[in-house]
Amino acid sequence: MWNRHLRSALLALPLLLAGGASQAAPQILGIVASNGLPTPLHCAEGSCSAYLASFCLQEARYAPSSGSAYRLAPGGRLTLIAKLADGRTLRLAGEELLTIRTRSGFTTLNVSLPEARLAALGATSVAVEVGPGTTVLPRPYAGDPDPQSGDEVATATGPMRDLASKTFDRAGQAADTARLIELVINRLSDRPGAATVASPVASLWGEVARQAKESGIGQPGIDSAAGLIAECESTGSGLTSSVCLEMRQAELMTRLNRRFWDEAAGGT
Repeated sequence: MWNRHLRSALLALPLLLAGGASQAAPQILGIVASNGLPTPLHCAEGSCSAYLASFCLQEARYAPSSGSAYRLAPGGRLTLIAKLADGRTLRLAGEELLTIRTRSGFTTLNVSLPEARLAALGATSVAVEVGPGTTVLPRPYAGDPDPQSGDEVATATGPMRDLASKTFDRAGQAADTARLIELVINRLSDRPGAATVASPVASLWGEVARQAKESGIGQPGIDSAAGLIAECESTGSGLTSSVCLEMRQAELMTRLNRRFWDEAAGGT
């Protein structure tokens, strides 16, 4: 029972921190760059999806509600890396293939595509790679009382996103920790059998840590993520560990966003 309440509180946290719901266009968001660690998509019930760590580029606007539709802004890059049965790898532009929606306020996005699209390519697995400087815009809708203006979009996707790269795209302990926790969450959250497996976190973390070292992620980020993994693993089942990691990820992304806003204010 408490797991359900904890998950609900987690999903509401970024929204509450941003000030509540609104019918106006929500915040423009950035996505944390992959930096050599693409996120695998999980396929089930006809859809393939992944969660990506995101952040707010507009402090004055309200956070999006869960399920808000977004689209890739010009200049950003989401690349699908599809592995084929014959061993080949395809790299595909994701903007025309992926559906982008918020999952948890401004801190987490869900990207997805129909599994049939992958089957048509002969792909056996797929991952998404986020390029530096990637931004997503809320999709406009008829009757919006306060739509995003051209100046707002230009500011958020230009100078603000450039400034945010220092915090969210470059290597660093906090950002690297967010990248690694995101990868573990993607292999735990809402996956079949997560609630019945005693604790799959340790084995998953071993694989993610190995990939991190191979991709050049710094040891401080790996050690920080390992500490959070150990803390959440001690909670018990895979489902409980997943909820714990989502909470820690939301807290981490919120702290990083506050750091970014402090830096932005200091530069004005």
